[in-house]
Amino acid sequence: MLEKLKRGISQIYIALFYRNDTTLLTMPGRKDRNWFIIQALYGTIFGLVTAATYMTGLFNQVDAPEIIIGYIPIVGSIAGVMVLFAGVSMQRIRSRKKFIIIGNTIYKSLVVLMAWIPLFVSKAVAPYLMLICALVAFAINGFNGIAINSWFVDLIDIRIRGQYMSIRSMVSLVANIIVPLIASRFIDIATDEYKALVIVFTIGWIIMWAESYSFYRITEPPVNVPKQKIKLKDVLIVPIKDKKFMGFMVLISAFYFIWYIAMSYGTLYQMNYLNLSYTFISVASIVNCLLQFVWYPIIGKIIDRYNTDVILFFCFIFYFIDSLMWSFTNISSKFVMILIINVIASITGPLFSLTLFKKKYDMIPEENRSLYDGFYTSIIAAIIAVAPLLGNFLKNLIEQNIKPFWVFEVPQFQLIFLITNIFMGILLIVNFKSVSKSLKDLRAERKGNSIKP
Repeated sequence: MLEKLKRGISQIYIALFYRNDTTLLTMPGRKDRNWFIIQALYGTIFGLVTAATYMTGLFNQVDAPEIIIGYIPIVGSIAGVMVLFAGVSMQRIRSRKKFIIIGNTIYKSLVVLMAWIPLFVSKAVAPYLMLICALVAFAINGFNGIAINSWFVDLIDIRIRGQYMSIRSMVSLVANIIVPLIASRFIDIATDEYKALVIVFTIGWIIMWAESYSFYRITEPPVNVPKQKIKLKDVLIVPIKDKKFMGFMVLISAFYFIWYIAMSYGTLYQMNYLNLSYTFISVASIVNCLLQFVWYPIIGKIIDRYNTDVILFFCFIFYFIDSLMWSFTNISSKFVMILIINVIASITGPLFSLTLFKKKYDMIPEENRSLYDGFYTSIIAAIIAVAPLLGNFLKNLIEQNIKPFWVFEVPQFQLIFLITNIFMGILLIVNFKSVSKSLKDLRAERKGNSIKP
């Protein structure tokens, strides 16, 4: 009976997530791919119970200044500046598995410690200690991320990478559908919001140990040691000399700067100005996740088949639409608009993340992978750190000089979303010329395929 049940569940799992794709099921290394999926599931659960929404709630409980709260959703990206030195440090690592397990334990323990700090210090000091704790934690995670990506790329065959990543992401979506709703409802009905947040974060710490075990079960391939020792100056010189890579960096840096002028304040806006509950925010994210089940298999195949320059251009179009929707999201329309935004994000998120991952590792030479990866992560982190400062300046300027008008009921936020939208439009126009050749090549390829016998 148990064997039949197990076989039935396995068949459902293969049909739902693999779409019965025999290539993915039969290629060598399936055991490692399965453990990478399990690791992603546990890692996702931890990320969900310590998400930016709940971190924002923690900082609200200690009356943190708005500028600090605005940085909470992007603190992980900002801490990535330290990853600039990953190329130098990673060449000294002989066991990525040990490095990742130890780093993962320290990083996630520090994140959970943030929830406990207000129990021991005053509200005047707590937000600053919590922010320092977060910065150190996510800096460690930045190095961990480089090692995990390198490990992942070495184990997953490039021919199935896009499709496999879509499956891995779809399994994680199960957690995205269930966990936020349970955690948010628990916090919303709790008599003491702070204690509820402490409980939720502590559960995340327990989940961390299951993820570490998953890492332990994955095969560790030999580390590709660079032929020449990487020097400190190489962390800048080597990537900068690569013109193709730097062209890609300029484009992506411009996108991140434009996006985070306003979007770093999305969570703050929803919670403190639109007064949306944890539960509603979670329900909206569940709509997003359910739709991603539809998109991921399609996107995975598109990524493996088509030119990533063209796909990236379409990503920017979706972000343009997304930022426009944010600019029209006010107190009167908040429930409908937040749902629409999540519907758009259900396409934008998977499309952008899978495209960016594939394009980046297609461009980066294998020998200097950690060096390039560290350079990329640190530059993007610096961009994301600076952008909200401009956003905060514009927000304060608008609040002092512009009163609510027409649909702009909260102009200090809606207008900076609109500014981001205008800049996204400019980025599309500038990028169209460079991507037009790829579009022509794609049309020619599709036309050639259509006339084949």
